[in-house]
Amino acid sequence: MVLYARDIMKEYTFMLGEEVSASEAAKIMSNDHVGFVIVKVDDKPHGIVTEWDFVNKIIAKDLDPKNVKLKEIMNAPLMSVDPKTPTDHVTVLMNKHGVRRVPVVENGKLIGVITSRDVLRIFKDYMDNLSDVIARFGNF
Repeated sequence: MVLYARDIMKEYTFMLGEEVSASEAAKIMSNDHVGFVIVKVDDKPHGIVTEWDFVNKIIAKDLDPKNVKLKEIMNAPLMSVDPKTPTDHVTVLMNKHGVRRVPVVENGKLIGVITSRDVLRIFKDYMDNLSDVIARFGNF
């Protein structure tokens, strides 16, 4: 059975405008318990800001997050996948680009995000299923 991006993503459609301050974005990230924010331009997903961007581009440079706009620190253009992308391709992309989050975009609209935790969850499920098969049929 092949799993696709749609099967493992968490539904997530919230985006912020590029003029929003990093300080405001951090408060939203904290309230939503996520380590990222998707940045929109013309109501389309355009970039992403992660907690690493806050550390690397604001805190390490001793900047005031109230005076930093998301457009100044976002990673753009946004690397995303279609919901029909097989999960093995998603994991290859994540590894190749060194990212822990991949937005899922359908017809130009954000419908979800796949995180490294989602990938670990499906790996655990796979290992549990494999262990069940081995326990049932023994070692080959």
